[in-house]
Amino acid sequence: MSRGSICRLTALFVLIMILTASFAVSHADDKPLPGPTLVLYAFDAEGKLLTSKMTISKTEKILGRTVQIGTLAGKSIVLAESGIGMTNAAMTAQKLIDTYHPIRVLFTGIAGAVDSTVHIGDIVVCRLWSQHDYGYIGKDGFLPEGVETRDNLKDTIIEKKQFDVDSSLFAAAKALSGHNLEFDKIGQRTPALRVDGVGVTGNLFIDNIEKRLWLSNQFHALITDMESAAVAQVCTANRVPFIIFRSASDLAGGSGSSTASDEIKQFFKIAADNSSKVLEAFLKEI
Repeated sequence: MSRGSICRLTALFVLIMILTASFAVSHADDKPLPGPTLVLYAFDAEGKLLTSKMTISKTEKILGRTVQIGTLAGKSIVLAESGIGMTNAAMTAQKLIDTYHPIRVLFTGIAGAVDSTVHIGDIVVCRLWSQHDYGYIGKDGFLPEGVETRDNLKDTIIEKKQFDVDSSLFAAAKALSGHNLEFDKIGQRTPALRVDGVGVTGNLFIDNIEKRLWLSNQFHALITDMESAAVAQVCTANRVPFIIFRSASDLAGGSGSSTASDEIKQFFKIAADNSSKVLEAFLKEI
């Protein structure tokens, strides 16, 4: 082989290597970035503090509701109002999962305390969520049943009585218990963070002592709300990790001469802000 032929082959080899490297770099740059964290809240007041702290790059309308896209605590965030109630929350969660492909879902907001050890303003991060008004009513009264839902892994329908939050996210929330978090006080008392237990959800605002005691006896619930278990079901079916932050705005059924309706009017803003503060601290840790 002549010297010229060797030179041409060498040049061709070098060119192929350069093109291969360029192709690899180009495709590496095209690799999709991890999705955002989807943060949901039920009604406007629950999202105000987070909105004020978020750097918003884009605002969209999805299902008639405002969606804020940007960053919070150094994380890529999609922040949206789900609407009150299980159907609104499930519908919004599914649509936003389909649209933005989040890597995790966080829910923040207020709740009614079921267990008397949960005080107004306390923040509860439950390990399990159940739907308390799904079941059968017969001669013996109401019997709660498991909800039929899709097992994404096996692509089949199964019955579930409880939906577990993501174990890694739960461990990260547990770690917050040792942090010195600043909460708005209720009177002279500083609210506490509690990471454990069961939360229950239904399409009912509970302002009845007998119903509160039933929820406690039947589910050993710490808190109750109107959205969380529905979002938990949607996330489970889609295999999207989730965790939920709730702050007690009232004692279900009221305390003393106050009804839960009286208490929520007085304390919902403090409770909503305390829940948001925990969520923001959580974002900084994950």
